Amino acid sequence: MPPTSLIPQNAFSSLEIEGLAKKNAQKVMLTCTRGVPIPAELFFDSFGDARPDGFWVRPPSKLPSPGNGTLRVTVKDQLGQGRIGTVYSVHIASPDDRTHIPPLVIKVSDRYRSAKLAREAWFYEEMEHLQGVSIARCYGFFQVELTEEYEVPNWRKVSEESAEEADMEERCSLKESVWSRESKIYDAVMMEETAQTPTPDEVFPSWEDVEEQGRKRRAFFTPNPAAHLTFVRKHHLISVLVLEQLGGHLPIRVPLEGIEQDVHDLHDDLGMLGIRTQDTHWRNILAASDTSEKLICPYHGYRHAWRLIDFDLAQKTDQQMKWAAESAHSCLKTIFRNLVGDNTKPSKRRRHKDWVIS
Repeated sequence: MPPTSLIPQNAFSSLEIEGLAKKNAQKVMLTCTRGVPIPAELFFDSFGDARPDGFWVRPPSKLPSPGNGTLRVTVKDQLGQGRIGTVYSVHIASPDDRTHIPPLVIKVSDRYRSAKLAREAWFYEEMEHLQGVSIARCYGFFQVELTEEYEVPNWRKVSEESAEEADMEERCSLKESVWSRESKIYDAVMMEETAQTPTPDEVFPSWEDVEEQGRKRRAFFTPNPAAHLTFVRKHHLISVLVLEQLGGHLPIRVPLEGIEQDVHDLHDDLGMLGIRTQDTHWRNILAASDTSEKLICPYHGYRHAWRLIDFDLAQKTDQQMKWAAESAHSCLKTIFRNLVGDNTKPSKRRRHKDWVIS
């Protein structure tokens, strides 16, 4: 019988992965349970106009009640590796022939990077109504805590000494939201232009104070430090994001008629939610899947042919769409100019090599 419907994104409560890990040099199956994403920081931005009604509020989910199915996959090929993890294509053992599971990939966190992947998972939940529209469909965030006997390929590049470094990095990235992400925030707001540069601990207020100051001064995050550090300290925690497999990258040195506007519109879709990707890059724009339905965009009224990926650096702001998407549009102009081979116009962003195609 042919498939009659696309399986809901919340159909699975567990994930079984074959071919990813070894225990005592023997291949083993990992059984992961659905994890809880970490809510992103709220950024009270001082740049641009704020939304008159405050932060965009996620509407109620339109998915059915969470299912209790098990998704069984076998790792095939490594497709890419980035800041926080490795992406693999997988073979799927379908649990139900009456539903359709599109081709999937899994994004496996590097060691000590589960918190960052959990944060990215939250953005997929936040943008549920854009899954299959502007971003890939996400079929869940799963986790399992391993023991010393297990080996995971993408963990080999991380030395044991990195445990303390990762813990410190995560702490600093959280405190950075108060004292260093914006130029001299700690001086202007917390220390009132003191002559001596304070340490993060000296300037780090309570989270209630941060939120209150953020609302007044419009230049703060409100992080969730306890959740982040809980993830960081579990040094053998493996986290997995299951995503719809997408197509190829934007073409190079060919006419891009129609494509450029489509990609700009994708960033406007996220901007409607006050979300900034913070990682506008050629590699993070992929063609929509040919194996699942392309949904009509609620903001532009047509089916996008492209999708955005990678949200571990994204920010949730209270900005209006124009300002939330402004930096992405600026980067895209450089990307598209270089895609068609037009390097005659100087770019102030040329020094950011990741944003251009050579």
